[in-house]
Amino acid sequence: MVTRYISRQITVVTIVATLSMCMLITLVQSVRFIELIVNNGLPLSEFLRINILAAPRYLVYLLPIVLFGATLFTYNRMINDSELIVLRAAGFSRGRLSRPGLLLGVIITAILYSQTLYFLPASQSELRTILLQARSEWGAAFLREGRFTSIGDNVTIFIRERTASGELVDLLYHNQKDQLTIIAERGAIIDRPDGPRIIVKNGSKQFFKDGRLHLLSFEQSSLDVGLSKKSKELRWIEPQERFLPDLLNPDLSDPSVQQFILKIKAEAHNRILSPVIALTLASVAIAIILGGGFSRRGQTKTILSAIGVMLTIYIGNISLVNAAGGNAAFVPAIYANALLPLAASLIFILMPKQYRKRPAEARPQS
Repeated sequence: MVTRYISRQITVVTIVATLSMCMLITLVQSVRFIELIVNNGLPLSEFLRINILAAPRYLVYLLPIVLFGATLFTYNRMINDSELIVLRAAGFSRGRLSRPGLLLGVIITAILYSQTLYFLPASQSELRTILLQARSEWGAAFLREGRFTSIGDNVTIFIRERTASGELVDLLYHNQKDQLTIIAERGAIIDRPDGPRIIVKNGSKQFFKDGRLHLLSFEQSSLDVGLSKKSKELRWIEPQERFLPDLLNPDLSDPSVQQFILKIKAEAHNRILSPVIALTLASVAIAIILGGGFSRRGQTKTILSAIGVMLTIYIGNISLVNAAGGNAAFVPAIYANALLPLAASLIFILMPKQYRKRPAEARPQS
């Protein structure tokens, strides 16, 4: 009954805090992605899909902190309401009182492993593909009259008018990478298996070659403004998009992999250790709050100490992972930062008190 009661209290606080933080983060993310709706004509359904795909990444960093806060809050409230004092007087050991928090820590750790081992790389790969498409295909399909539309990092298109049939009137195309500018009287967007293209008619091309400006006229030409299937296949797969087996055994024949091998290995160790941080922080919160005793003045110092230790572990994990991306010597420190506080907290919580002060023997009265 007691384990169920404490578990329910921690679970409710964890769920409420997680949902609140997710809504806040989604709102912040929406500001970042809103440009795709305004400038690139991204459909609302795809906008919602982007926010869902972004969730696994910030949940990996959010859930350990939320669990720590929920555990600390619940046990502190029970101390202030004298519930833990009554339970201790009834014979409940420190290990038994900590069981609900540790159990929820194991559950959250299992959830985070599902995120890091599957949902995170799958969602990040899909998210990156959608964002690249959004800046190209949708940007080309939703060209606006009288405005310059950026497609990707290099292409800018301007049209004076777009007819009801979809024909583009008075079109200007500029490719910064190729130093190419095209001006045409007419144009139309067509979809092809290898990506969207714009067919332009009656125009001219301006481009630099051998340090000279060249001008050519044409009756019809084709402009590639979308993502081709080949570019999708050949694009660099970032470490966060890779599954754990690929991170542990990357293809060393790829020059890009050789260049970023340390970052890939650091991401692999982070995938293995980051879920354990949730259990570590929950154990630290329980060990400090139960070991702090009871004071009528409140538990402010105890709570601040727990928060300080949490920040040290959490920020240390992020810093060490980043450092391991440049120097493999920091990899053992990643494991030590996550596992040593966990081991110390569990030893403090679960080991019985072996040494107690014996009451002073009564002195014989003279």
